[in-house]
Amino acid sequence: MYGIEIPVTMETLTEENAHLLQGFSCGNEAIDQYFVREAASDVTNVTYLFIDSDQSRVISCMTIACSAIFYASSNEDDLRPSEKFSSLTPAMEIVFFAVDEDYQHIPYTKRSSFSLSQILFSYMIDRMRDISHTVIGAKAVVLYSVPEAVHFYERCSFKEFGDSMYGDVGYFVEGCIPMYYHLN
Repeated sequence: MYGIEIPVTMETLTEENAHLLQGFSCGNEAIDQYFVREAASDVTNVTYLFIDSDQSRVISCMTIACSAIFYASSNEDDLRPSEKFSSLTPAMEIVFFAVDEDYQHIPYTKRSSFSLSQILFSYMIDRMRDISHTVIGAKAVVLYSVPEAVHFYERCSFKEFGDSMYGDVGYFVEGCIPMYYHLN
């Protein structure tokens, strides 16, 4: 089967359609639990579902939020904590992106080097670009990749943070690789 053959619809996750996530598994228990138990009621983020219309199954989920990339001052050691950052770039953050295990690694077409996952991810980046131009003025997209997914995001044109760039800290980004993509 090829990804192009799967009829895909997209919906914003709500309390009313959260039942669609029952049985969703991306292979990471913590991420699965977020989508199944928390995402629909999380008012700080928005989650989108890509649904296989024929199977009434969630293919992929993406949660996004507002964020920023902070840049450190060159003389950081001489500054108080509140002065350590010289500038910031407004950004949108991909808090979570997950693909159900049954839909992972599906080529989009017979001759394409892209997977269904990459096509869905790219669609959301285009949607985020539109939101940034018409609603919030973000200049970048950031995410915190688990080490095993870095190559996927690099194929989608994301880069690892540079030495002077800083982002979120906390439980869910611990051990993750901060990455960014400039919106144009």
